[in-house]
Amino acid sequence: MKKNLIILKELHIKQPIMLACWPGMGYVAISVAKYIQRYLKAEKFAIIDAIDYFQIPGISIQKGLINPISLPSNTFYFWESPEKNLIIFISESQPVPGKEYPLAQQVIDVAERYGVNTIFTAAAMPIEMSHKDTPSVWGVGSSEEVINRLTQYGLKLMKNGRISGMNGSLLGVAKERGIDGICLLGEIPYYTVQIENPRSAKAVIEVFSMLTGIPVATAELDQLAQYMEQEVDNYLQLLQEKAKKGPTETLH
Repeated sequence: MKKNLIILKELHIKQPIMLACWPGMGYVAISVAKYIQRYLKAEKFAIIDAIDYFQIPGISIQKGLINPISLPSNTFYFWESPEKNLIIFISESQPVPGKEYPLAQQVIDVAERYGVNTIFTAAAMPIEMSHKDTPSVWGVGSSEEVINRLTQYGLKLMKNGRISGMNGSLLGVAKERGIDGICLLGEIPYYTVQIENPRSAKAVIEVFSMLTGIPVATAELDQLAQYMEQEVDNYLQLLQEKAKKGPTETLH
């Protein structure tokens, strides 16, 4: 194992599933992982020192004082039960370009260390839809066997396209190492790619729970989804009002 992997607690669990997520469009993936980690009360057991993979994002100032430099955290959590075991990897940021593959290798090293046989990632799928619609979840699998499993559960398959960033890199390395990989993509409207989408995150969590047999209740996300829907309504109304008024003149 590489020196920048710090094991805080050694695990003794059998054939865990892994869920690995990074920030992305609609904050779908990171919302999925953080919600599941909080709901299951999964415990931290390892971290990756971020210095090799991330740039310093800048410094923060508070009341005129410079705060210490803070790099994105990269944390492994675990949850175990008599029936199922789960490892969750949550990174606060995508790595700098060119570092995706080595970081993916290190995450897969941890997966191999603990006998992970299936790795899940999550992402958003921007489509033509309303933010009030119920999103569907699409799936991508690393083998025909995995794809058959997804279709048996009624998931739509993303048959062509590209998955960028760490989601793609991790699944590619997993396939190289002979570990099954699944990416669950929650639909979001094109016009909300920069806005948190709890409705899409909820849909992905429900499918993840169905596929893995790990119980995760999602009722807490309903209120947040209603709030975000209202926020988008307000934003769209503001844009319409500005469009009706026309361009604003600048006086000299």
